[in-house]
Amino acid sequence: MVDEQNNQNFLQYNSRLATLPLHAVSLQLNDLCYKISQAFKKQPDLPGVLLFDHVSFHSMISRRQFFEIMNLPYSKDLFSQREIKKLVKKINLTSPVYTSDTLISDAVKSSLQRPPEQLTEPIVIINDNGSHAVIDIHELLCAHAHIFSATVAKLQAEIIRSDFLREKLEQANREAEKLARLDGLTGIPNRRQMDEYLRSEWQRGMRNKTSLAIILMDIDFFKAFNDTYGHQAGDDVLARVATCLRQQIHRPADMVARYGGEEFLAILPETFIAGALTLAEKIRLAVSELMIPNKEGAFLSISCGVSCLNPGETNRPVDIIQLADKALYKAKHMGRNRVSSL
Repeated sequence: MVDEQNNQNFLQYNSRLATLPLHAVSLQLNDLCYKISQAFKKQPDLPGVLLFDHVSFHSMISRRQFFEIMNLPYSKDLFSQREIKKLVKKINLTSPVYTSDTLISDAVKSSLQRPPEQLTEPIVIINDNGSHAVIDIHELLCAHAHIFSATVAKLQAEIIRSDFLREKLEQANREAEKLARLDGLTGIPNRRQMDEYLRSEWQRGMRNKTSLAIILMDIDFFKAFNDTYGHQAGDDVLARVATCLRQQIHRPADMVARYGGEEFLAILPETFIAGALTLAEKIRLAVSELMIPNKEGAFLSISCGVSCLNPGETNRPVDIIQLADKALYKAKHMGRNRVSSL
């Protein structure tokens, strides 16, 4: 931790990827799959394993990708004693590759343009000597945020004497604001952005006299899952569930955000209770179909509490959340893995 903090203190706006912590665990395609599992268990912070075909770089398999397929029924028996090349045929291993002298800011900008399901995936770099390494996306984003914070502080001290620096400061603030509105683990909007969007849609509902619905979702027995499989596996599950939830939301005005811990919340403008219940059931089934093993049940599941109000002068955004929370409690009390409303 001390070394990481010292490294961040030297980061500047023109810092390159080579200055970040690099992971260089590699295996051959003809190695057995269980060696990937051993590598991840040996290094809990290892984001991915490099795969080579003799001396040629082939691809990178991330921690999430590996355990996602290995947690499927019969996958461990099917792949553990087979060569890695058998496994990679089942996975779409596409990860961006950058040179080590790429600017951190350029890498972040490019990474955020990936499809939603790939936002939390690590990236691969090629060093000057031709070797490959892996960078964790969270380490990349933290470094980027540190760079912008340091840049903002410097720009604020010089802004009086330069209109150019003022423009750069505003740009840095916009970038930092964008990062501040995303949840670093799951890549979806965080609680801050959710609160702002709920207030905005509440005001719009009052003006247009339209209904507003929300779905409050909670992963069942998540604490037990963490205790059984470890916090890293818990983080991977949160990211997978977030991606699954986002894939069920199709209307531009709808939003799904991380509410806190293992809870998520969907905001559905101009939606009646029947439509919200239908979507909640669709989400519940989609999470069940991920087939993530859980000690407390056959597979990991979620419970959903649904509420709907017509925004007005006599109620507030907190009221619709409280109703959804009560509905969620009702779903939990009735046995979990279900959708409920009041």
